Amino acid sequence: MQKTLSSRPLALHATAASILAYAWSRIGTLPFDELISKQKGGHLQFLTIQALVGAWAYMGLCLVWDLFPGVRQLGLIRSVKRMLLMVALPLAFVVTSIYWSLYFFFPKLILRPENSFAGAQDSPSPSPTLVRPPLHVDMAMHVAPFVTVLADFLAFERKLSSWQLNKSAPITLLLYGILYACWVEYCSSHNGVFPYPFLTINPPEGRAVVYACVTALAFISLRFLNCLHA
Repeated sequence: MQKTLSSRPLALHATAASILAYAWSRIGTLPFDELISKQKGGHLQFLTIQALVGAWAYMGLCLVWDLFPGVRQLGLIRSVKRMLLMVALPLAFVVTSIYWSLYFFFPKLILRPENSFAGAQDSPSPSPTLVRPPLHVDMAMHVAPFVTVLADFLAFERKLSSWQLNKSAPITLLLYGILYACWVEYCSSHNGVFPYPFLTINPPEGRAVVYACVTALAFISLRFLNCLHA
């Protein structure tokens, strides 16, 4: 019975890590890959890719946790695993919720037009054709990270403590939000364009509001998801 129970997290973590690895392997096939790869920051400008890497790293550490029980006695590994969870879960939620909301209702704010491949964002055609990634790759990048990390959290992880939720998580997410904003602004100063159209069309003060709202959404989502935990 114990062996059966212990195989459940291993199956989830192995499956999740495989799906996320597949998503990473398909980055080179995405539209505009050649253009983005040549830009400062490459694909790591995108919060989507950072969420994918974060979820993948978390699942990889979970696999180590499953396969080598001895590491559970190491306080550092336990702390890193918990910290990764506190970042990967809300980050994946933010990416999934914002991406699909804009994808369905305001696609021009999240998808690039065909003519942007030629660097023509400043003079778009009247009705530009938006380039959409293959659905299975889109799902692997914009759904799988959130679903897999959430499933692990609800099924196999402890609920976040009051100290983690009210002290550690806010500081961690605030620092991450500030670092991401600085990173994107730095990359755009070299590239002349932001990774997402909704950032490109906003002035500096508008982008500051976007960064603040996204960071707040990450923290609110973490509190909400923690409430769902039994």
